[in-house]
Amino acid sequence: MKNASVAGDETLPLRRRAESLLAGTAAGDPCLLSREEMARLIHELRVSQVELELQNEELRRTQAELAHTRDRYADLYDFAPAGYFTLDARGTVLEANLKGAAMLGRERDALPGNPFSDHILPSDRAAFAAYLARIRETGRAGTLQIRLLRPDGARVWAELSAEPKPPFDPLGAASLRMVATDMTEGVLARQDLATVLDSAPIPIVKVRVTGDGDRVLVYQNPAAARLFGDEALERSCKGFLCNKEVCPALAAESGVVRDRECAVKTRFGERIMYKTAHKLPDAPYIIEAMVDVTELMRTRRNLTRAMEAAEAANRAKTQFLATMSHEIRTPMNGVMGMTELALQTDLTPEQREYLDLARQSALSLLDIINDILDFSRIEAGRMELARAPFSLRRTLGSCLRLFDNLAARQGNDLRLAVAQEAPDGLVGDAGRLSQVIANLVSNGLKFTRDGSVRVTVDTAPPLHCPLGPERGHAATFLFSVSDTGIGIPRDKHDHIFDYFTQLDAGLSREAGGTGLGLSISRNLVALMGGRIWVESEPNRGSTFFFTATFEQPGPGPVRPESRAGEDGQAGAPPPPMAILLVEDNLINQLVAKRLLERRGHVVTAVDSGFAALDLLRTQPFHCVLMDVEMPGISGLETLARLRDAGEFGEAAATAVVALTAHAVKGYREQMLAAGFDGYVSKPIDMRRLDAALGQAIARAEARHPGGGHA
Repeated sequence: MKNASVAGDETLPLRRRAESLLAGTAAGDPCLLSREEMARLIHELRVSQVELELQNEELRRTQAELAHTRDRYADLYDFAPAGYFTLDARGTVLEANLKGAAMLGRERDALPGNPFSDHILPSDRAAFAAYLARIRETGRAGTLQIRLLRPDGARVWAELSAEPKPPFDPLGAASLRMVATDMTEGVLARQDLATVLDSAPIPIVKVRVTGDGDRVLVYQNPAAARLFGDEALERSCKGFLCNKEVCPALAAESGVVRDRECAVKTRFGERIMYKTAHKLPDAPYIIEAMVDVTELMRTRRNLTRAMEAAEAANRAKTQFLATMSHEIRTPMNGVMGMTELALQTDLTPEQREYLDLARQSALSLLDIINDILDFSRIEAGRMELARAPFSLRRTLGSCLRLFDNLAARQGNDLRLAVAQEAPDGLVGDAGRLSQVIANLVSNGLKFTRDGSVRVTVDTAPPLHCPLGPERGHAATFLFSVSDTGIGIPRDKHDHIFDYFTQLDAGLSREAGGTGLGLSISRNLVALMGGRIWVESEPNRGSTFFFTATFEQPGPGPVRPESRAGEDGQAGAPPPPMAILLVEDNLINQLVAKRLLERRGHVVTAVDSGFAALDLLRTQPFHCVLMDVEMPGISGLETLARLRDAGEFGEAAATAVVALTAHAVKGYREQMLAAGFDGYVSKPIDMRRLDAALGQAIARAEARHPGGGHA
């Protein structure tokens, strides 16, 4: 293009001559240009034409780009998320974008020419006028928060940010640009938060952390103000609000402390608070919410003391029952033992009848004692079930045989029917199952004469419930005990399972009992994973149902766990042997001695642990049967000394069986853990004693093969 310009400059004279030629031609002048000059002029004109065409093309391209840019910026302006307005110096709307029109609730085309103040809440218009005046006077941008009023009555919180658009002079020739941001959501959220804080029943405070580590209270809601007073604001809160444990914890990176108990000083004295504190990120502030738990803590302390007192009373009651059981069983052992010995002598029929009645009365008293002990265990939550293999049919058969004579005397037919498909080998507490069956059968016989009592066992779904690979499967049974007795009124069906509840006072006095049997049975059945209920009508008999679940062992025959000597477990009599009997009660000593001698044993009796140790130093025995509770030196201490092989030699391995009137749960296990080889509770039952002696000898032999002496 530059060369073309230069050429144009060189041909300038030619152009002028051409112009003169044109003028001369019009006047009749001859041609003044030569052929060469004419050619050069034509060429120059052609170059100028091309140059003009290029300039026109560039102009069109620039105009298109400018239009595109103008459209793009118009879109940005129209669809911006904030309201854009252009106002003149008096505040009249000159232009607005779509968002601005939407904020005002107007059509965009209706806004120009109207004062912006027409869209402001009347109470805020004076502030807007002052805002415009300040911008006119200073020529600097400024912000203002106002409330806009829409035609539908809705109010919009808006933040205005305006700046002059030069030139700006008092004559109003200039304009100003203004941005309106909708703040309604944030303002309403803050108002809601303020309402929540003001109405919150718990104290909430905001604390500023100063550079020197102090804490200054800068905000408190009304609940906090009632505790600390308005005078607490802008004061250090270390002395009354900040806890020495809570505040340092907030310095950690997490900046959160949850449910920390601390003492807070208030206008009403010290209170105990549960405090939750949050350190605001990137700001030197802590927000704390507190719950006054002073009364709760006081109530908790009182409750703890009451619970401790109740537990102490329960322990005292349990200890009392255990002591009473021991004290009652000791003379009962004498009564029952002497009765048993007397029954083994030559008696007249009348004498035998009297002694049989005496033995039955003693057994009834023993049942009452056992019921009271079970009641105590259940009430204390210490009733537990054993877990041992047993035969269902053998267990039930043995249980019912105890009632054969009673049923025969009453003219009752007592029968047992077990479903053929019911599995026989089970794992569980056979003794407690027998106890439930015995309670129900005993009740049926009490209230039935010349009738029948029938025990049936059926399987109940689910028969097979996996309990885990190590515990086989479960079998659930439905047991029922039916009688043809007097029946039970429907309104008493639920109450008969309550503690100390009896069907009828007169009948109960005749039949006997404590009113604990059914309630104990209900709890035992619950421990077996079942429930118990009754169906009965007066004069039409009763049927008690209960379900129970037991484990089934793996393949192979059932081998009942050896628990010889434990209550309810009998064993074969051992061969005659030399036994040292250690019993401080002379009557019980005589009873045990005579019973053992009738089994063929050679018995040496002493009344203290010291005497027993003296004998064991010099005289061999197969077994020692020793009372646990003795004055001077207890059975436990005597056993501990006996096991000293350095002092007693081979005698230290002698089998020792604990003889005790204690019958509380776990006592047998305690005695075996202490080193006894067997356990027998009073009153003495010879079948259990035989089993305990045999087991003790076997244990001693297993512990010291070839040990012991006799």
